[in-house]
Amino acid sequence: MKIGAISGSYRSLNFGRSLNKSEMDGAYQAALEARNLMGFQNANQLLIVPADKLPKAQEEGFGDKLKNFFESAKKLLGINTVEITGISDEAANASVKSALEQTGMRRMGYLDVPGDMNELKDTVERLAGEYDGLRINTNKDGIGSEQIQAIEDTFKRVKGDKFDPAMLIYEHGQRAYDWGNPNKISGIYQGKTILTSSNNLNDNGVLWGSRSFVTDRMGAKQGEFIHGLRNSFESDFASQISNNGQIEAAEHLLETELKLQDDELLDPRRFAAAKRADVVSSKHFYKYLQDVVPNSDVNIDNFDDVYQKALQDGMGDNYFDSLAKVMKAMGLDESSGELYEKICGYRNALYSKGALSLDELAKMSEEQLAESYRDTSNVVLQGRELKAKRIAAQQEAQKLAQEAQKRLDEFLSSENLRVENGKKLQEDMNLFDQSKFDKFVNFVRRNKKQVAVAALAATVAAIGATMYSYGKEISQKEPKIK
Repeated sequence: MKIGAISGSYRSLNFGRSLNKSEMDGAYQAALEARNLMGFQNANQLLIVPADKLPKAQEEGFGDKLKNFFESAKKLLGINTVEITGISDEAANASVKSALEQTGMRRMGYLDVPGDMNELKDTVERLAGEYDGLRINTNKDGIGSEQIQAIEDTFKRVKGDKFDPAMLIYEHGQRAYDWGNPNKISGIYQGKTILTSSNNLNDNGVLWGSRSFVTDRMGAKQGEFIHGLRNSFESDFASQISNNGQIEAAEHLLETELKLQDDELLDPRRFAAAKRADVVSSKHFYKYLQDVVPNSDVNIDNFDDVYQKALQDGMGDNYFDSLAKVMKAMGLDESSGELYEKICGYRNALYSKGALSLDELAKMSEEQLAESYRDTSNVVLQGRELKAKRIAAQQEAQKLAQEAQKRLDEFLSSENLRVENGKKLQEDMNLFDQSKFDKFVNFVRRNKKQVAVAALAATVAAIGATMYSYGKEISQKEPKIK
């Protein structure tokens, strides 16, 4: 199903709905197939949830609430592993473990590395019996290769055949420099699964934090890092960036990575969607619950309603939009067109409120769809060729404006000189009658502004004609997108 590009005016349209159970099952299988085609089999896709977001353990149906939430996270957000941070209630901990097992998901624990080696081994042994993986705080001084080797050896011994090295995640600050030279990861972390963040936009004058920086500049291979966002999007994300140069660099980086040509990428909603796609372009990724529904008071009890509202606001995490972007960037939209259409269908279903089923959505005309659907983060808004024409037209208009200003300055300078010369000549000759030239000179002197406006009229008309011609061409050639 092809959907025409919608105007960037962001008019208020009613959109955003949940998938029904059948759709969720189909979406989950399609997402798995897409990830496999990307080469991301057996990936760790982690959701981090603070313990205070859980229902009260004493509430009736506590276990069912957990199970339903984990099922939604698994199928709507592509999650297969969950970490509950700050949990201390033993009953709640047991219910979380049971609910994750019932939904076929893994559980991540957190390790704050103790200084004593024996204590470290005992702690890892205990946690390995409880959790499927560990997120390890390596910020402390004195943590080196000996401690890291002890963690891996102990965890592997307890897990046996179930040991997955990608489930040991090393977290060390938020900057590329914390891992050593930003162009090369220090030796003790090479080949490990390090945690990186996509929303760190600048570090010591270097724009980084994207997936390509981690692979191309830091030298980590796919599978050797887990990529995500560290805090929720602000309504004015630009406040995180120090100057306009960095904003332009962030836009260029995302467009290059995802092969986007989006004239409105710096709208917070479109920017957020592009950053999420950047995360999903990594084999291992993580999400914080708050990032899924930014600027919202979310918990497990109200997740479904808050998530749907976030989609309606254009800031909800549409995982299938991210998958569609990555598939298109990798050329899988052409080599696996049928699957790509499925992914787009689920994406559109989450964005659309006017259709009750995928079959109904597929039968809707583009006109009907435009009334019920707004994709605030379309895979492609404009093609490369049209964007190049826009930039060329802007540059030509700027050039004409500069030339017009130059000619105006020259005209005013010349006329001022002629006025002054005429005045001096008249005074020297003590003439009582003005010649036609003298009258013209005096007219120009008294009406310089009107004369200048008249001189610019032809140039302004030329600029307007150029931009009108470009706009007409855009309206005729604007591509349709999926």
